[in-house]
Amino acid sequence: MGHAGTVERPGVVWITGYSGAGKTTVARHVEAALRERVRSVVCLDGDDLRGILAGRWGYEDADRRELARVYFRLCSHLASQGSVVVISAVAMFDEVRQWVRANVPGVFIAYLDVPREVRLARDAETKGVYRGKPDLESSYDEPTDPDLRIANHGAVTPRDAAARIVEAVLATPVVDPDHGRAAYWAERYSTEPAIAEPSPFGRVVADALPAGADVLDVGSGDGRDSAYLAGLGHRVVGLDASPAAIERARHDRSGAGCTWVTGRIDEHADAWADAFDAVHARFVLHAMTEHEEQQLWAAAPRVLRPGGRVYVECLSINDRGARRGEVLSRTERIDGHYRRYAVPAELERRVVAAGLEVESIVEAAGLAPRGDQDPIVVRLVARRA
Repeated sequence: MGHAGTVERPGVVWITGYSGAGKTTVARHVEAALRERVRSVVCLDGDDLRGILAGRWGYEDADRRELARVYFRLCSHLASQGSVVVISAVAMFDEVRQWVRANVPGVFIAYLDVPREVRLARDAETKGVYRGKPDLESSYDEPTDPDLRIANHGAVTPRDAAARIVEAVLATPVVDPDHGRAAYWAERYSTEPAIAEPSPFGRVVADALPAGADVLDVGSGDGRDSAYLAGLGHRVVGLDASPAAIERARHDRSGAGCTWVTGRIDEHADAWADAFDAVHARFVLHAMTEHEEQQLWAAAPRVLRPGGRVYVECLSINDRGARRGEVLSRTERIDGHYRRYAVPAELERRVVAAGLEVESIVEAAGLAPRGDQDPIVVRLVARRA
């Protein structure tokens, strides 16, 4: 597999284990092997990161946990730009692993399982971490669900361990994390009152539609815009990935005459080929991962009839909300719940790459006010030739 850069496989490889397990050495071998196989590799070490971050965090339990979150936010940010990030760090806390699994794309956790006596012998010759701390292990939660548990002692050399890790990583598909979205939207649509009035964007789209259009409302939520468009004589399919949203729409908009469907557009693209005059997608891109958005753009031209249009409204990266919360990547934040903000130029490039003609794109405040909120949004209209 000899050339560097033959495979694209962004993600995070977390090599963990107690002090003295040989994490740093194995990580270096993993890095070297991956450089022969993937396009971009970044290697980080927990001890180095602690020094780089200038001692802001100490060694108390709360500091260790918060520092671990910082490590993995950094890893996520780098992985989102196309790199495989190899990180060697203890950070063995159940809450941290749960957060990583929920929020970091393509994460692979390799646990180096090394007997205590071996670790103590190694430590006595190197860092001296265990000196005067006989109960050091009690500070951590040994992982119960690593992707790979591997020995790194005796007949198993660090190079052997690294080779097994690399093969397992490359054989494991990259999966989009949920980011807690399913639970958040289920709770929201189960408890918050539905909004009766259509959105300002829904009214704009209504003015642009031909009479009696077939409309697919992607991310229909509680159905406010779907019901409004149906009331104007259009045939509307409301589509949402949240079962709770569709259940709510069916209950609250039962007389609207819409068809309500649970799922994603790519899951229905074959059945809906050339079925719609318009795709309406308001405030849904910010709830999608980048990969999910790419699936939307691959499917949208397939479900549109020739001459059909996609109407999009989404949160801009220049909105003040993009400056709040935990940073996962250049465009992803968690501030109460997951949001991904659109970079207008990147959005336009994705649409053009999908084979659609961009007719207009606008970025501004004042387009989607609600209460005391007036976010900066991007509005885009694109046409299938």
